[in-house]
Formats: sequence, structure tokens, C-alpha cells
Amino acid sequence: MTGYKIYESALLKLGYHDSKGTIEQVIPFKKIALDAINEISFDICGAEPIDTLFEEVNLDKQAISVLSYGVAMIISQYNHDTEKNIIMTALFNARRAAFLSDSKRITDVSPEIYGV
Repeated sequence: MTGYKIYESALLKLGYHDSKGTIEQVIPFKKIALDAINEISFDICGAEPIDTLFEEVNLDKQAISVLSYGVAMIISQYNHDTEKNIIMTALFNARRAAFLSDSKRITDVSPEIYGV
């Protein structure tokens, strides 16, 4: 997937589109998105940076999902969109933690009772 597709996905998650579904293209967001993609992909996978948004980001589907929420979080913070930033931060942190954990699946376990 290209960096541009990740950027568009982040804008859609934030609801930054008009009534026709056309995404609002804001130039400063593109630079922020490129920097965020490079920082977050290096953080979660150690990936090499991309030079433009039109380059391929070679990560698996789950990493791309984490990446798009992270880009949305950074853009909403830059745009001073506090309510959306709170939501995107919570989603990004949860997805990042799940991605980085050894256990990709949460199981229900009853607590053990000792001495009974």
C-alpha cells in the first residue's frame, strides 16, 4: 500500500471529507503524514523511511492499520481537533499494543485459587 493510501485512510477516519465524500486535501497534512508514516513504521516494525507519499509501504495488513490510526492521531493533533485526537490516540495505542504484544489473541481465563 502506498503512503498516500494510508494518508487518505487517516483523513477518512477523521471525517475530513465533504458531503460528496471528497477528501479535503490540505498541503501541510501531507508533510505531517509522511513524517508520521516514517516515524510510526520505524517504531512498530523498524521499517525503512519512504521519501514520498507515493512510495510503497511494505508492511503487513495489521501494521498498516496501526499506521493509519497513528497518522490520523498526529493529523488531528496538528489540526487542534481535540475530540477526534482523544479517540484516535486511544485507538492507536490499543492497536499498537496489540500489534507489539507476543500474544495476538486475548483469552478468557479464570483466576486460580491457591490454598483451597
